[in-house]
Amino acid sequence: MRRAAAVAAIALAAVAAPSAHASRTQESTFQDDNHLIYAPADEVARTMDRMKALGADRLRITVLWSAIAPSPNALERPAGFDAADAGAYPAGAWDHYDTVVHLAAERGLGVNFNLTVPGPVWAMGASPRADIANRYRPDLAEFGNFVRAVGRRYPQVSYWTLQNEPNQPGWLDPQWVRSRGAWVESSPSLYRGLADAAWSALQDTGHGNDTILIGETAPKGVSVRGTTRAISPGRFIKRLYCLDDHLRLLRGRRATERGCPAATTPPAFRAAHPALFAATGYAHHPYELIFPPNRRPRHSDWYTIANLGSLSALLRRVRARFGFGGGMPLYLTEFGYQTDPPDLFGVTPPEQARYLNQAEYLAYRNRGVRTLSQFLLYDDGPPVPTTFQSGLIYRDGSAKPAEAAYAFPLFLPSPTVRRGGRLHVWGLLRSAPNGQSHRVTVLFRARGARGRFHRIASLRTQAARGYVDGRVRVSRSGSIRLQWGAVRSRAAAFRVR
Repeated sequence: MRRAAAVAAIALAAVAAPSAHASRTQESTFQDDNHLIYAPADEVARTMDRMKALGADRLRITVLWSAIAPSPNALERPAGFDAADAGAYPAGAWDHYDTVVHLAAERGLGVNFNLTVPGPVWAMGASPRADIANRYRPDLAEFGNFVRAVGRRYPQVSYWTLQNEPNQPGWLDPQWVRSRGAWVESSPSLYRGLADAAWSALQDTGHGNDTILIGETAPKGVSVRGTTRAISPGRFIKRLYCLDDHLRLLRGRRATERGCPAATTPPAFRAAHPALFAATGYAHHPYELIFPPNRRPRHSDWYTIANLGSLSALLRRVRARFGFGGGMPLYLTEFGYQTDPPDLFGVTPPEQARYLNQAEYLAYRNRGVRTLSQFLLYDDGPPVPTTFQSGLIYRDGSAKPAEAAYAFPLFLPSPTVRRGGRLHVWGLLRSAPNGQSHRVTVLFRARGARGRFHRIASLRTQAARGYVDGRVRVSRSGSIRLQWGAVRSRAAAFRVR
């Protein structure tokens, strides 16, 4: 279609229409440990540069206890080892993290240190299985001293998350234990102790005013119970706070077999566990991986990107039970979509791009969300069936459609509009500098037409983070995309009826 005809197909009218219930200052976080921790410094620098160019604000870094501690596979604690002294750790143990902190600071990127088990076997309880020996009943005092060492080593780090996916086997065990012939939850009690120990250690090392997040929960659980069977996040949160399914304090044997006091009061419980109440926010991983972001999970105590409001509501109710008004901000510290190729259980690359943009919009719509993290930049593989293929870039270095879509998300909340009506256009100019408003061009191509998109309107971004939230009057079906300089969003189709 010729330019004049395309422009004539649209009645131009762009107006700003930001949501009254949106989080407009979310950070963009990125995680890719293989290329940020376990890589040569020059590769780390290149990875950070690419993440920065895509608009990342912060890097999530796994500080794996077992990767730093001395003699991690030994049964006996090294003689004379002072775990709270960063200088007592093996030579070179901190080198990768030193590099990350230094290079991130050079690029103006924040760092989130995720302090987590697995740890050294000598700091664990007696495990019934060799395959879970490095994460079975971690010693709380030893974990606290490890966190003290990290806190003293990195006074410049001011953003911390405590443990990774404590409701999932592979990160913390046992998830369940047998008590009087029945399975009862164990990992919430273990995590409560780890959070208490880490909280105290961070207070002791000058990090009391930092961002400190609890949770880091995985989105789902399983119905089968066992030592290494995942617990749903809803159940995990209730037991973490020593509450039953009706949010009443556990009492008597039901409490003690879950690591809770047989009798307590809300003030006493708050005083005993400050991390659970004074933390900056709650971290969660709202993955769907292969389903659309708006598909609600089939269990009410699972929390994905589709039902974040339910997670927020649970946290508000839990806090209210202990006399706190309001909820906790949500920090979505892992998220992504698997692609096929290379994973047979992934979505197509174009679907990945579209779903990531839609998920970004859903996070924006929730005013309690403070960050959404992309996991990963590069696909893991091989072996493909057991690794993450959620990167924006294939392992061979070629980009998926999602890389460009991540730099400049576009989503149409209502892709069907009445003739002469206004189309709601949402986007995020992530790759532009924060703190400035920019004018972006709205481009249009009629349905069935070939050739270039043509300018039909412009919209201004919100200054804080570059969000685009406005409406354009349309009179003909087609596709739109956004452009800022040489940066373009993906194309999104809409229909006029």
